[in-house]
Amino acid sequence: MVDEQIKSLQQELLATADMKNSGDELGMEIRKLRNEKQAIQAEEASHQDRRTRIDELITFLEALTCELTEYNEHYVRTLLEKITVHDNHFIVEFKSGIEIQIDE
Repeated sequence: MVDEQIKSLQQELLATADMKNSGDELGMEIRKLRNEKQAIQAEEASHQDRRTRIDELITFLEALTCELTEYNEHYVRTLLEKITVHDNHFIVEFKSGIEIQIDE
């Protein structure tokens, strides 16, 4: 969709070049759309990266052969990114990017 808009504006810009019009407005619109396209692509890559991390964690959890009942350093380092402690709650952030708030 953005690619189609860029192509259309580029064709319009070429058409206006013959009319001795500088096409500044069209050029700015094309740059704006290219930036928008770049932002969309970056967001898609971020979503894909998050999906990959979630899939890796699911695979790791499914491979566990027993129920965890005590602290295990290896599992903590594999699953958790960080834990933030506040006065009345704490937030657990998993490596997948998922955050859970736990109230005391």
